[in-house]
Amino acid sequence: MTSTVVTQWSKIRYLSLARAFSFLGTELTIFTLVFREKDQGPLAVALLFIIGTLPMIIFSPWAGTIADRVSTRVAVPIFSVIAGCAVLAQTLQLENWAVFVLLFIANTAASVVGPSWQKLLPVLAAPEDLGRAMGTAQTYFSVAGLLGPSIAGLLVKQTGFFWTFFIDGVATLFIAFVPFLLNINHKPEELKEGEKTDMAQGFKFLTGNSLLRSLVIMIFALVLCISIVNVGDVFLITDILGADSLIYGLVGTGFAVGMFLMSAFSSSLKIGLKAQLVIVGAGSICLAACGLLVGVAPNYWVIMGLWFIAGGANAILNTYGVAMMINVVPHEVQGRVFAAFSAITAVASIGSMSMAGFLIDAFGVREIFVISGALSMVAVALLYPSVYREQSKLIAAAKTSA
Repeated sequence: MTSTVVTQWSKIRYLSLARAFSFLGTELTIFTLVFREKDQGPLAVALLFIIGTLPMIIFSPWAGTIADRVSTRVAVPIFSVIAGCAVLAQTLQLENWAVFVLLFIANTAASVVGPSWQKLLPVLAAPEDLGRAMGTAQTYFSVAGLLGPSIAGLLVKQTGFFWTFFIDGVATLFIAFVPFLLNINHKPEELKEGEKTDMAQGFKFLTGNSLLRSLVIMIFALVLCISIVNVGDVFLITDILGADSLIYGLVGTGFAVGMFLMSAFSSSLKIGLKAQLVIVGAGSICLAACGLLVGVAPNYWVIMGLWFIAGGANAILNTYGVAMMINVVPHEVQGRVFAAFSAITAVASIGSMSMAGFLIDAFGVREIFVISGALSMVAVALLYPSVYREQSKLIAAAKTSA
């Protein structure tokens, strides 16, 4: 892994702020698309999420390879411009099929940009500061997530669907300039003579490393069970509990508030690897429990509170779970590994959402939330011990070598 003597905190903060601005735009688009398609029923919302997630699966080997083998100052501008133009085109009055095509194009480009950014963190942060650096990034992302649903709900209610797409398009285009504005870059390593890039190396590394294999299986199971919430919550909150678009946005804000506070707390502390491991387990089971409890919530105020707790749990996984991965992945393959990880979680998400529309239609949204939440809790209880055991081995080996 690449190590730096001094962590460049100012660049980490500015990079996190720029990415959070882009994420705010993405939140606006997601909200708008979901709220616009909900009148077509659960199957339409599920199809929306599936189309948006497919690029992470289909193009992950190429996306990860580009992140590893192409300079940040080349990959990020090209694909940010493609994504930005695809989003801006959605400001036009288009048929549903055209919107889905543009969504697919935008997310295909985003599947490259994500791993390319991920490559920069070990360049800017020393290994011992990765947890705090991730916490800093998550804090800015949480602010964007905090503002996104509320702004989107207000804009959709007052102005319709134009301005959310416009803001997202501009934010995405702005990202193209960030590597130059901050003077940051990941310089790809040159291939040795006769060497060929193994695009499947990310999947091979994930399955070959005992810790990553255990962690990925647990997260796969958690995402598989809990992603049904993405399809069903708009129907529970609006159709069953009677909320409008603004209230629906505020409920989503509860999740973002939880993420913000936990991310800010994580970035302010430097805790040991053993404590991080315990926190990851607690966050996983807490997130699963919230999915179950939403299914029996009597009103949207209770759901807002549950989403607040779930947001904090999600921040824990994003901060310490990803830092745990970065610490064991060689820098030269990180793009492919994180692209492979995104693809695997996307498979779980698509599998869940593919079933969600049919299941919600057949059994009801509350019932499906309770069942999926209970199954996700069982999954964490069964799989986390393996994650704990493998990470404990690495911690013990590091202490011995020191």
